[in-house]
Amino acid sequence: MAERRSVLKGVLAASGAALAGVGTSAAAPLPGRRGPYSTPVELRWLGVSGWEIVIDGDRSIVFDPYLSRMPCLGPTGALDPGLPLRTDRAAVERVAERHLAGAPELILVSHGHFDHVADVPQLLGRPEWRRNRIRTVCDETVRHLLTAMGTPPERVADVIQVRGGEYLQFDGYTVEVFRSLHSQLADHGSFAPGRRAAPPRRPVTLGDLVEGETLAFQVSVDSGPRILLMGASNFVERELAGIRPDVALVPMTSHGAVHRYVERLLSATGNPPLLIPTHHDDLTAPLGAGLAAGDTGPSAAERLSRLAPGDCRVLDPGPLRPVDLRTAFA
Repeated sequence: MAERRSVLKGVLAASGAALAGVGTSAAAPLPGRRGPYSTPVELRWLGVSGWEIVIDGDRSIVFDPYLSRMPCLGPTGALDPGLPLRTDRAAVERVAERHLAGAPELILVSHGHFDHVADVPQLLGRPEWRRNRIRTVCDETVRHLLTAMGTPPERVADVIQVRGGEYLQFDGYTVEVFRSLHSQLADHGSFAPGRRAAPPRRPVTLGDLVEGETLAFQVSVDSGPRILLMGASNFVERELAGIRPDVALVPMTSHGAVHRYVERLLSATGNPPLLIPTHHDDLTAPLGAGLAAGDTGPSAAERLSRLAPGDCRVLDPGPLRPVDLRTAFA
């Protein structure tokens, strides 16, 4: 992977001379963009940063599935780590039964916070999926949290524990794992930091689900698109520099403490041709036709459009509505 990244950086350095003095809004096409795609791929937004990638109509990869949408804000309107962890089993089952393509082959988890991992144990324990092998790709903290939350032991045994830097081959697609960062609050702090080196007691509050190591992923489908998945509005620029996703799912939670987050992300990844905002809803409104925005003012799609180059398309997702990537670039 280091060799591949160095080659890409060399290409970028050569391109930079030709583009000197040109801002990202006028960047020329960069190497590695592909299409049209012969492999059918659909995306489905599950709310917050959750997504399902459906390959060939029935093969499913799920990222950060959080469907409970439990109360999480204190009296001041900020996330309250002391609130009880109250998963909504009926809501999780309803989405899994009615909207997901079936048992996922992979569940990718970016970090350990409640709005990313709380519903993973229930999904892994669904009786309807018992005969299907489901691999979970996550860091050590998330693996221990899954155990503490009662995930079936055979599912925990199938966890692929990663740290960032892994390049994983699967049947028909690859998954690259990148070291990443969590978004920061206005005072530069973060919600529920911490790591777990062993399974803790069973989590009972939101803050018991600690961050661990935040990760990002790129799923590259054979004869299909490359999709960048992030679970927070921050990243390690040197980790992503030189990758060329065709689709970037861009978290748009508050990131005022992070210097030029969107601009640096788009520059590092070569201005992906399709940008989709994510993690911009209010975390609690029922998952349906529309979700309340997490803040006031311009929509996440409008804010992203203002910062994106003119040759990038920004798509405003609707929850649970499939996006066909064979036509989404038009």
